[in-house]
Amino acid sequence: MRLFNPFTMTEVIRGLHDTSSAIELPEDNWFFRMQEIPEGMRLAVNEKGEPILVKIKPDASGNE
Repeated sequence: MRLFNPFTMTEVIRGLHDTSSAIELPEDNWFFRMQEIPEGMRLAVNEKGEPILVKIKPDASGNE
């Protein structure tokens, strides 16, 4: 298992980071396998504190 901090949206490394807010994710979770976030997407957190990708919605001016 690997650790993820839903507040900072980063991986947590035991012995280096504070693990009090971290949740455990399986080694094969997409967050640990991807090198970069796909264009048009952003990192977010679901109600369980797990990392998810969501589409970027353009604002009223058409900017992302």
